[in-house]
Amino acid sequence: MKKYLIILLSVVSCNLATKDQNSTVGSEVIALTSIDSMQIKGFIQKAFGTPLHSLEHQQYLDSALAIQPDNGWLWQQKAMPLYKARKYQLGKPFLEKAVEHDPKKWLDYSGFMKCIFSKDYIKSISEFMRAKKEYGDGYVMDHTYNFYIGLDYLQLNEFSKAKEFLLLSKEQQFKDFPKDPPQEACHYLDWYYLGIADFELGNYQEAIESFNMSLMVYENFADALYFKGRSMTKLGDVEEGVKWEKLAFENGDNTINEDNVIYEIYPYQVFHKLNESVRPK
Repeated sequence: MKKYLIILLSVVSCNLATKDQNSTVGSEVIALTSIDSMQIKGFIQKAFGTPLHSLEHQQYLDSALAIQPDNGWLWQQKAMPLYKARKYQLGKPFLEKAVEHDPKKWLDYSGFMKCIFSKDYIKSISEFMRAKKEYGDGYVMDHTYNFYIGLDYLQLNEFSKAKEFLLLSKEQQFKDFPKDPPQEACHYLDWYYLGIADFELGNYQEAIESFNMSLMVYENFADALYFKGRSMTKLGDVEEGVKWEKLAFENGDNTINEDNVIYEIYPYQVFHKLNESVRPK
């Protein structure tokens, strides 16, 4: 725990104003002294010495914010545990404060949280489009902005728009990682969701091709195996389709493995923790 706090506080230092810097709240300019910075670090150390979801954790962060109310990172730290506890309405104003005070750092993160956590897909699209316009295409939580916009549109049943942005995501990664083979340059989840978009559009052969690319990297990926089987059945090869679906259920533990899957079910995730039909009998 001590080692963790030392690492944490070194990160915190990058988010705090130094002695000669000013903190602005509205039209008021607040000068932060070295004592202020030390007090903030102390409150943060105390916050991370308490359980993440505890009231005490929030109160120590409040004490730090009382000194530096325009610190976007502190607002994000208040929002994050609430989103992970699925208390989205409580976390929302704190995340909005983070974006207000540091949009370049937290706007894309807010779009991600709305896509994966609170399921506010229209607002997520709006924030990612703003981020693209103001800061250019980028990455957040290991994926492109276009990837999350594609997921947003999938969840809104706008499958052509979903495919449009997932293709943009693929091309962006091809450009960024030109030396990697296609199945690795483009994240396996990009291939998976591109396959889902084509599946929903009735482009079953194209869907299979994308699922195959995903399976080249994550060969026992149950969700891709399942939709590959369904695509084959849709094309009329029922026997082969059933074979792949059966293989999917045999590999049901090998589902989407994003870090945040312990908190949320991802779009089109078949083999998730709430699906009783995929659990061993």
